[in-house]
Amino acid sequence: MPRSRSEVFNIVEVEKPSRCIKFLRLLWKFSRCIFSHVILISLVVAYCLIGAYAFVLLEANHEKEVKRSIKCIRENVSEKLWEITKDVAVLIREDWTEQALSELEKFEDNLLRKMEKEGWNGNEEEDKAQWTFAGALFYSIIVITTIGESKI
Repeated sequence: MPRSRSEVFNIVEVEKPSRCIKFLRLLWKFSRCIFSHVILISLVVAYCLIGAYAFVLLEANHEKEVKRSIKCIRENVSEKLWEITKDVAVLIREDWTEQALSELEKFEDNLLRKMEKEGWNGNEEEDKAQWTFAGALFYSIIVITTIGESKI
């Protein structure tokens, strides 16, 4: 025998949740949202900090090596100029100037190559690093915010 609509609704009748249960559900949703965002933000911050630290470590040795090579290049050009001066029995201004200019042009080319290809900033003091932790952190943040945004 078919049941009437009112009989079906009477069977399926469900208790309404109490105010305490509603509050707990709301608290659970809120805490789940907050904690997931806090964890995500914490991971991004950790990624940036670790990236900055790694970048400083990786670049420090290369930067010191470039600065040492600049000192070597400078010493070599000084030595070459001294040899040019010493090897000539009679110092003829035009000959010496021509040879010296040739050596100075090589020196200039070496310095430009160090600046363009190896990132030398003109500072030869090994204690003063071009990449500080703050600079590396800024670079790390720039990298994480621009990845995937290049639309060529």
